[in-house]
Amino acid sequence: MADEIEASGYQRDAAAQKKFDAAMKPMDMGDFKKAYSAFKKYVEECPDDAEGWYCKAECGNYASGMFGAKVKDEEIIEAYTKAMELDDSNAQYFQSYGLFCISIGKYEEAETAYNEAAQIDESLAPSLYSEFAIEYYNHILGSYGEILDDPKARAKYAKKALEYMLKALDMSEEEAKSLL
Repeated sequence: MADEIEASGYQRDAAAQKKFDAAMKPMDMGDFKKAYSAFKKYVEECPDDAEGWYCKAECGNYASGMFGAKVKDEEIIEAYTKAMELDDSNAQYFQSYGLFCISIGKYEEAETAYNEAAQIDESLAPSLYSEFAIEYYNHILGSYGEILDDPKARAKYAKKALEYMLKALDMSEEEAKSLL
């Protein structure tokens, strides 16, 4: 149909696009609580729109994190998961989900999501790997800082972060050692 707009493989008709745009307005203005409510309603009406689910997840994440809204982690996870199921070729969905998982301490899920994103868009792999390494390690330090003052206690976390930094640089351990 001529009046349909394609977004992430999903065909929005003019009415759906109008609702999507209306939900985007508060998001664009930084009112993530209001945008979350709008996208929550939008995905009920348009459950096959991956971008709608992604925006719901992002708004829920920002609203709960920065603005203290009472959005459960499970609701945010569900929205990211639905977006990734509906459009499994969008690296940004996986990256954002991975970053969210780090923020709530789900490190294995975060690692999986970042690796998926890197497989989807190999041109982004170096930046995705380095982002995972830095965000993961910073979150560990922020959460367990007093424990990590001991080099032996932080070794497993530092090793994982370092492995991902080496992946980002496409460098072997041996090559890194020879440079240091």
